[in-house]
Amino acid sequence: MQIAHIDIQNFRKLKSCRVEFSDKETVFVGANNSGKTSAMDALVLFLKKSKRKDVSTTDFTLSNWSAINQIGADWISNTDKNALDLAGSLWEPLVPTIDIWIQVKDNEIHYVCHIIPKLDWSGGLLGVRLILEPKNIEDLYKGYKAAYESAKSTTDSRKTGSEEDNKSLLSLWPQSMRYFLEKEGILHKYFVVHAYVLDPSKCNNNIPQSLPSGSEPLDGDPLDGLFKIDIINAQRGFSDPNTGEGSTNRRLSSQLRQYYEKHLDPVELPDTSDLDALEAIETARTVFDAKLKMSFSSAISELEPQR
Repeated sequence: MQIAHIDIQNFRKLKSCRVEFSDKETVFVGANNSGKTSAMDALVLFLKKSKRKDVSTTDFTLSNWSAINQIGADWISNTDKNALDLAGSLWEPLVPTIDIWIQVKDNEIHYVCHIIPKLDWSGGLLGVRLILEPKNIEDLYKGYKAAYESAKSTTDSRKTGSEEDNKSLLSLWPQSMRYFLEKEGILHKYFVVHAYVLDPSKCNNNIPQSLPSGSEPLDGDPLDGLFKIDIINAQRGFSDPNTGEGSTNRRLSSQLRQYYEKHLDPVELPDTSDLDALEAIETARTVFDAKLKMSFSSAISELEPQR
């Protein structure tokens, strides 16, 4: 049994990409920033169950965020619950997905009997889709709306009669669905990797197949035990987000960050007492950005195209 090919969708810059595997070794060759690492990371993050918790919002294809934000905006603007669109089909073409196609021999069928789609399947390729999708879309809707309305209520409580003063008020978290999901712990609170059986008759289509309406995810991990994945990380030290916590300082930093986010973070559902701190942070950030822009203006101007 071996992986024949994979189809990667909506993972970083890989909007839609097929990778075919040879019988022995498969080597990714290409220019820098061509997607080699993205393809490898997609395999690791989806096929290695323990790594799925490391999937983050930075793994979403950048061009999909406008559509994702629109889903959130439609939820907020909707005033008729009967017209509320909570269909999973809204998210399917926007979230990271990998289709695994396995070449199965006759004497290996007992290993994959749980993913055979039809009784008349006579051998060959079997496909499984792994997709990062909402665990429960209604829960995601309620969580996002509660956070958004809390921020709006807090901001409204500070508004004055002066239009100029109101313009200077902070935009509190979450300003959009993207900001909501980027908050530490939020993505995996509401999203999970589900597995679906694919139709082998459509495995050679140029466009990855859509799941039939009403498709139910498989229980557990259907690929568990079928493949062995070993990872040798590049020695990049602190610059590599996949190298783990590493040193004692990194672990202490992680602990302090967790304490801050749990007890002190004024961004998480702030009340009026947090606004002064948030405004001070925003002022400091604005001043620092202006200082950086001025300090690096000469260097940046050299990189700008000459007119």
